[in-house]
Amino acid sequence: MAEQNEPLVERPETGEVSAYPLDGGNDGPIVIANEFADVVIRKVETRNGMRLDIWSPRRGSRVLLDAVALDCLSYQEPDLISQLIARNPGQ
Repeated sequence: MAEQNEPLVERPETGEVSAYPLDGGNDGPIVIANEFADVVIRKVETRNGMRLDIWSPRRGSRVLLDAVALDCLSYQEPDLISQLIARNPGQ
């Protein structure tokens, strides 16, 4: 059982809620976290093909990115990424 202050992972496809994954190994999610943010990343199959599912438990936001979107991110200038980080979502 997770401590009360620990984030929980919800698996929408099964409705399960479990303790925050620390290491998904080769088959499970990848968790990347520091003191400012944490994200859970999974590869998922959709009707429209493979997607990267990026979920922010702290914000409650999620995005599914396909190969074209990921490729587009790979050639962006670091300045654009800095601008995205400086943006305050929800305003």
